[in-house]
Amino acid sequence: MGTQRTWPGRRMPQPRADSERRRAPTAVLRLVRAVTMVLGAAAGLLAAVAAITTAEGLFARERLAPTRLGPIKPRSGRFGVHRPGTPLQLGMMGDSLAVGYGAFDPEQTPGTLLAMGLADAANRPVELTNVGEVGAEATALIAQLATLLDEQPALDVVVIVIGANDVMRLKRLTDALWPLSETVRELRRRGVQVVVATCPDLGTVQTFSQPLRFFAHWSSRLTATGQAIVVLRAGGRTVSLADTLGPLFRRTPEEMFSTHDHLHPSDAGYRAAARAILPSVCAAAGYTRPQDAHVPHRVYRKGSRHPLAWLAFRASRRVGARLTASSGVRAQAPTA
Repeated sequence: MGTQRTWPGRRMPQPRADSERRRAPTAVLRLVRAVTMVLGAAAGLLAAVAAITTAEGLFARERLAPTRLGPIKPRSGRFGVHRPGTPLQLGMMGDSLAVGYGAFDPEQTPGTLLAMGLADAANRPVELTNVGEVGAEATALIAQLATLLDEQPALDVVVIVIGANDVMRLKRLTDALWPLSETVRELRRRGVQVVVATCPDLGTVQTFSQPLRFFAHWSSRLTATGQAIVVLRAGGRTVSLADTLGPLFRRTPEEMFSTHDHLHPSDAGYRAAARAILPSVCAAAGYTRPQDAHVPHRVYRKGSRHPLAWLAFRASRRVGARLTASSGVRAQAPTA
């Protein structure tokens, strides 16, 4: 009496708590497997998008490579020759945008337009020395600077347009920033005023298909943000081409892009770029025009904070840690 009887061959039912404990690990495992599958699918999707974007980028680079017009020598010379006074010395460095690749009229290239505009504002002749190269990346600035200083050691203002090729060739952000930072620092050390037109918004190029266009937009804006940070730290001025020209190129691509490749600006596109850069060039030279009462060192659209600006800031810090502005020793490229 008081004991529980058991029948032969029959197991007693287990308490409910034991059953729930056995089911709990099974539910957790199902959840872990589901999360793993979702993460794996997401990673696979991202990898596929990255592969497609890279392939499209390489294809677009080959298809749009600037070869149809042949080699182009950047235009240099004296402008405003009939004006009084000694010439202002204006230097131009950078890529195909500095050269004016795609312009049908040599008078509509950025260097020419900026030199003529500065001559008008200063009422002095302007001597333009343009060492830009079609297809140049940021690393080419080091050699360009040596050439520029060899041709004209007594410079007043230098304009740099760079960054688009670094984006199209998928270069690391630090590789796109450190040569620019070093170049600006060296020019400022010599007393030269510097204006940098930061990377244009390549997401406006209509010949790029998605997702390449989306990637080009974000990558070029990220590069431009990093450029603005390192240039301002080095004592230069910046003009955001993405902010000042991006909406115009997106709205009227048939007018702003050259008809020969639909990648580089047309004559109208270069005129728009020169109008955006000229106020900063005049201010840097000390000849602010009446219509430009105050030109800040950074020209951009206020409120256009890039969501990934912290990446640009981190990259600029890595660059700044490896460059020495006060020493005479040339800095080396970052290794990380």
